[in-house]
Order: sequence, then C-alpha cells, then structure tokens
Amino acid sequence: MKVPLRGLSRVSYKSLIYTLKTWRVSFNIPEKIAFLVIALMIALTSWRWSEAAGQMKNWVPKAGGTFTEGVIGESLESIDLGRLTKAGLVRFDQNQKVAPDLALSWEISEDRLSYKFNLVGNINAYEVLDVFSKNPTYVPNTAVEVTADNVVTLKLDEPNSDFMEELTRPIFPYGPYKVAKKTDKEIRLDRNSGYHLQSPFVDRFIIRLYKDGDALQKAANKGKISGALDLRELPKNWQEKNLRLAKKHVLFINSSKSYLKKTAVREKILNGEKPEGIETLDILEVNGETEDQDYINYKKKLENAGLKLNVRKVDLKDAVREDLPGRNYDLLYILTDQSPIDDPYSFYNSSQRSANGQNFTEVANADLDEYTEKYSSSSDEDERNKLREEISKIVDGEKIAREFKNIEKKYRVSGKLKGFGLCVSCLSDFDRFDLIDQWHFYTKRQK
Repeated sequence: MKVPLRGLSRVSYKSLIYTLKTWRVSFNIPEKIAFLVIALMIALTSWRWSEAAGQMKNWVPKAGGTFTEGVIGESLESIDLGRLTKAGLVRFDQNQKVAPDLALSWEISEDRLSYKFNLVGNINAYEVLDVFSKNPTYVPNTAVEVTADNVVTLKLDEPNSDFMEELTRPIFPYGPYKVAKKTDKEIRLDRNSGYHLQSPFVDRFIIRLYKDGDALQKAANKGKISGALDLRELPKNWQEKNLRLAKKHVLFINSSKSYLKKTAVREKILNGEKPEGIETLDILEVNGETEDQDYINYKKKLENAGLKLNVRKVDLKDAVREDLPGRNYDLLYILTDQSPIDDPYSFYNSSQRSANGQNFTEVANADLDEYTEKYSSSSDEDERNKLREEISKIVDGEKIAREFKNIEKKYRVSGKLKGFGLCVSCLSDFDRFDLIDQWHFYTKRQK
C-alpha cells in the first residue's frame, strides 16, 4: 500500500504503524529523499544546539569598553563618586551580607567594644588612621589605633550592633577607578591598576554632565551615554532595574504637645481625620528629596477633613540647630537613612528625647525602653527580629509615627552591558556602582 507523504496526517494509527514497517514499498524515491533530508536537518540542528549550550558555559567576562554615565546638573564639583573611586573597611556583597574590602578579615571582642581589622597587603594601617583622624564624624565615640602596619583596631565607648554595617561606607581613596581627567562637563576615570579586589572589567568610566532632562534623554536615545538615573523613558534596546534606597520618609507626631498627648487624638491624625478641638497643625518638613506621593495625598486628606496645615520646609543643616532639638513642630516629616524600626533605640528610647536625640515623638514608654535597650546590645539576629516585632507593636499602639515607602528610582543602562546588577538596598544613589566589578561589555571563551 502506497501512502502519499501529504496524506500522513489523515491516516489511522494502525495504518501509520504498517506504513513505517513497510516503508521500503510505502514511499516512492522522492519521498524517501525528503525524509532523509529532514532527518539530517534534525540531527545537525540538535548537534548545533548541544554545542552552543556547551560553549555558553565556557564564556566568561572579558575586560574592555567604556561606560558613560549621564547626569543632570550645573556642575560636577560636588558629585559623589562613591565606590567608583573609594572603598570601605568592609562592603556589602550581592546578598547584602558584610564582606571583605580593605579588611581581609576581622575579630570582634566578646563585649563588642573592640574591632580588630587585618588589612590587605598594599594598604598601610597608618593611612587608614589618617582618614579617620581627618574625619572624626565617620566613627563618632570611637578610638582608632594602629597595632601593626597592616592592623587597625577600633574601640567603641558602648556596643553598637550596627557598627559593621556603618563601616561599609566608602570613605578611603582606594576604589577600582582613579580620576584621569576632569573638565567642567566631564570626569574620566580609568581602572586602578593597584586595586586590592577584583579589577573591574570595564576599562574606562566617564561621567558626563547635561543641563536638563531633555538633553539627557536625547543623549541616551542617540547612544551617546551608556546609563543614566534620571531618564523619563527607556531608550530602545536598553534595560532597567529598580534602585531601592535605604532612605525613607517618616512622619512623627510630637506627643509632648498638650493637645497631642492622647492616643485617640494621634490616631485620628494618622488616619487623616480632624480631632475635636484642633483646628491647625504645624508640620515641619525636613526633606531634601521629592515628596512621597502617599504623603501628598495624606496632607490633602487632612485638609479635606477641615484642618489648616502650617507647613515649613527646612534643610537638615538648619533644622538641627533649633527646630529638631527644640521639637518645634506638631508633625515632623523627615527623610531618614533607615527605618526607625531598624534603629529603634535612637528613635524610641526615652533617653533620646529632646536635645540632640532622635526620639522626635518624645515618647516615654517603659516597655519601649526595655526592648530598645535589649535590641541595641544584642548581636543575635533572631533575638533582634523578635524584639523588633515587639517594638513595632508598641509603636503602633502609641500612634506616634507612620513610615512611607522606601525611595525607589529606575536605573537604565544600555542593552549591550552584561552582568548588570544593583545592590539590594542602597544607602545613596551612587551605591548603584557597588557591584560594578561584575559589569562587562565583552566575553571570551574560557580555556
């Protein structure tokens, strides 16, 4: 029985089996040739796919290329180059865990008052001491000692469970790049040949200044830059990731005011309602960043409820002189570097009320004092998580604060860039370069 090739889709299962068994007589010569060609093509394609999959595993990053960052502004004088040109004693890895940087290893005393750091070979401990001596605010209430040419010891007045995280700040001039040329409109950075960690794959890093968003967007669309933070839209064939900052806005209610002492009154205000007997609220905004949209909506809700809002916008450097120490506000809207629940002692312990403390709500709660003191002295992460939960419950019950979302921005880069990654929670905009040692434009086959 001869079955035309075009009729295979209409034959029954038994007929198909019979046809395959008697293929020598079931198909004519052209059909046999067609089957042979198809089989060869399938075999060849499968082999190519298998070879390509094997080769992909052998491709590794290759050094080379220039990354050009576009920024908006009037000058490059005050720009923070962050980890492009600087390093910390330690750093965060891609999993947000503390990892070596200038310090290869460290030892922490049982009382958590002494931190001994063993530095990489080409870094002298006296150079580290010099940076700390010239900038005492980097590690306040801390004595810095050199105990060997490559060993530096930091001694605290009191335990600080977040001390290692604070030491991730890049403040030492030993980053992966060095400034090679600087003009009014551009900064050119070249790879630091003496960098103590893995040298970045990108040879050159350029920061170029643009007068406004239109000029920046045009440069991105034309491929004149490789990345930018302030683009309005994603250029064709580019990629983007969310840059999540540790910074967030927090609204605090000053519970020391006589008309704000009752929890029920504070609860109404946090809910955007008008408490009986209160007509106006003085709001101090210590910002520096664009207002959170949720906060804008919250203020409108208060106004719609019949409250008059007297809003004052003050820079932080001015606010710390008088308004913050004197608690000159009913409500304080302030940008913080971390959530108050991540640093509860500073924000909610009664010892931090007034003066230079950060207990901006003026709350005094015995349970809060107990839990925040335990939290501050503990180094066990599980215990701290449990304490944080208890502290959150008390703060929520006191109706003294409201946290808004962490600030997020979109960082957009050329689709040609490979290995593009960002820190999990960055302290500043320029922490977007924390993982730059993984970025690359080219690849090569591993031998």
